[in-house]
Amino acid sequence: MIAFFPSEAAMFGFSRLAPLHSGDSYVARVVRALGWQRLAVVALVTILVSTRPLLEADVVGFFTSVEIAILWIELFAEMALIAAVLALGYTLLDEALPPRMPLRLVIVCAMLLGLSIVMTVLLYAHYADGFDHLPPPLRLVADSLRWGLPAIVLAVIADMHHRALQTDAAAHAVERSHEQLGRDETEQQLALLQAQIEPHFLFNVLGNVRRLYRTQPQAGAGAIANLMCYLRAALPQLRSEHARLGDELELVRAYLGLFQVRMGARLSFSIQTDQALHGIEFPPMLLITLVENAIKHGLEPNGRGGEVLVRAKRTGQLLEVAVLDDGLGFASAASDGTGVGLANVRRQLAARYGSQARLALESRSPRGACATIVIPLRTLPDVGPGRLETASA
Repeated sequence: MIAFFPSEAAMFGFSRLAPLHSGDSYVARVVRALGWQRLAVVALVTILVSTRPLLEADVVGFFTSVEIAILWIELFAEMALIAAVLALGYTLLDEALPPRMPLRLVIVCAMLLGLSIVMTVLLYAHYADGFDHLPPPLRLVADSLRWGLPAIVLAVIADMHHRALQTDAAAHAVERSHEQLGRDETEQQLALLQAQIEPHFLFNVLGNVRRLYRTQPQAGAGAIANLMCYLRAALPQLRSEHARLGDELELVRAYLGLFQVRMGARLSFSIQTDQALHGIEFPPMLLITLVENAIKHGLEPNGRGGEVLVRAKRTGQLLEVAVLDDGLGFASAASDGTGVGLANVRRQLAARYGSQARLALESRSPRGACATIVIPLRTLPDVGPGRLETASA
C-alpha cells in the first residue's frame, strides 16, 4: 500500500524526461528525481496509509487514545521504512535503465514485487526474532502483494504518463516542422512571384526606350540616362524580401520620370504621403506594378495622356497606398487588369499577409481608375530621412 510513492511523479507531473538531462551523471539524475515533491508525496501517502487501519471501529473501541497514538507511531515508522526502500529502489532502477529499453516496464515491476517480498520477509523476521518462525509461503506472498500491487499499478501509470509526454512532444515537433515547411514554401513562392515581376517590368521599360530611339533619338538618350539612375537605386532592392514605403516611392518617382521623357507634357504625376509613413514596411516592386498598369492601360491608350497620383495614408492599423489616374478607366480599357501584373500583386499580398491585405480596383468619376493596396501597418528599423513629402512634376 505504501508503494504509492514510485509514481507520485506521474500524479504531479514530475515524470522523468531523460532527453532533457541526458548529459547529467547518474547520481545527479537520482538526486534530482528524489526532489522535495516526490518526498512530500511519499510522506503524505505514508501518513494516510498508516492512519487508515487505526480508524476501524474495533480499534477505536478497544484501545485508549494514548495507545492508539503509540500504535500509529510504530505503524508509521514501519511503513515509512518500506516506503523509503520502494521509492529509492524504484528511483535507482528507473534512472539506470535506458528510456526506450525493451521490456523496461516489466523489469521495473518485477523489481518492485521482489523488493516487496524481501521487505515482507525481513519484517516478519524482525518480529519473530529470526527466520525460523516465518509464516507459510502463501501468506508471505499475499502480504507482499499488499505492498507490491499498488506499486506496480502506479509504476504502470507513471510509464503511461511518460509515454504520453513523449507522444505530445513528438506531435509538437511535427507541428513545428510543418510550420517551418509552410514558411519555407511561402518564401519560395514570394521569390518566384517577385522574379516574375522583375523581368516583366524591365522588359517593358527597355521596350519603351527602343521605341524612343526609333522616333526620338535624343529623348531615347535621355531615357537611357534616367534608366541608369533608376537601376542604380532599384537593383539593390530587386531581390530584397522587405522594403520601406519611402524607398518604393522614390523608385516610382524615378520610373515616372522615365515615362515622362517619352510622353513629355502628356504625363504629369504627383506623390503625396506623410513623412512619418516612409519607414513603414511595403512589399518590393508592387507599387511600380500598379503605376505601370495605370500608364499602360489608362493613359497611353487614350492618346492624350493624363495624370498619375500616388497617395499613401494610414487608417487605424492599416496602410493604404493608392494609384489614381484619369485615363480610360476599367470600363474602356483594352485589358481587364487580370494579367501578370495585378494577378501577381494579389498573389504576393496573399502569400505575405493572408486575409489581412487586399488589392481593391475602382473606377473614378468622370473617368480613370484607382488601384489601392491595403496591408497591416509594420515598421522596419533603421529608417533614413525620407526625401518625399509631396513630389510633383
